[in-house]
Amino acid sequence: MLRPLSYTSLGLAATLLLTACQDDEPAQEEASPSPIPASELETTSLPESPADLADLVGDRMREALSVEVGITVEPEEPEEEGDDAPIEDVSMTMLLTDPPSAQMTVVDHDEDRPSTAHIVVEEETMYVKLEEEPILEEKDWMRISQKEIDSAEDDIGPFAEIFQVMLTETNSSLDQASGDSSLDVVELGELDDGPETEETDDGEITRYTGTTSTHDLVDAGNEDFEQAVDAGLDEVGWEIAVTEKGLPSEYTVQLVTPGGEEAESTVHYSNWGAEVEISRPPKDNTGTLKESLGY
Repeated sequence: MLRPLSYTSLGLAATLLLTACQDDEPAQEEASPSPIPASELETTSLPESPADLADLVGDRMREALSVEVGITVEPEEPEEEGDDAPIEDVSMTMLLTDPPSAQMTVVDHDEDRPSTAHIVVEEETMYVKLEEEPILEEKDWMRISQKEIDSAEDDIGPFAEIFQVMLTETNSSLDQASGDSSLDVVELGELDDGPETEETDDGEITRYTGTTSTHDLVDAGNEDFEQAVDAGLDEVGWEIAVTEKGLPSEYTVQLVTPGGEEAESTVHYSNWGAEVEISRPPKDNTGTLKESLGY
């Protein structure tokens, strides 16, 4: 839910370490279950209760298994007229396995340090490549995992925090897209009015609009909203559009960026249940924290 720190920082941190070679890859797990296209899912009755809706949508998302996601973060109130450019754009192909896997591109529109990062996440391990510059002198990609950060923390000192932020913020994007955090907002919320249903070219869409206490979200363990609480935002408004198959097509929520700016994040879902392939980058073009230290 939060705007990631500019991925250019990752390149700067890695450059200040050493060049890297590729360490052994984690063992492959068993094959994931197959996605189910939305057209093959049964039409379902949608509940009026936000909590019941969150349960239904979560179940249907996991049943479909795969999805294309687009996330746009925009300032809620632009500082100047016409200054409505997005803060960040994320495009993602995701498998809702446990843990989820994804390929994504993150475009940070920061005026001073714009960046584009290509990311693959598998088995809670992140692989990242920057368009602007190689992360390490001889490698385009870098592998980051919590285990590797913890084991190298004493050696890389303050740079550990940079890598930790990258991993945490990438996981936050996954949590939002997969429903782990976004459905918490719906489940703990209250509707402003009754749901409204409309006919579209793709069938019926039902829209739910509500608000949720940021304090309730933090108390429930959703750390993404701690900055909203710190910024004095007591509640967030949200809207979720759900198809007649119980799958979300769009989700919008208020948030606060790491810089304290109030913003609005909109998630668009499409191609539910399509066959997708998510693969790690080549071993010989991927560096690691461990080997960057000369191990």
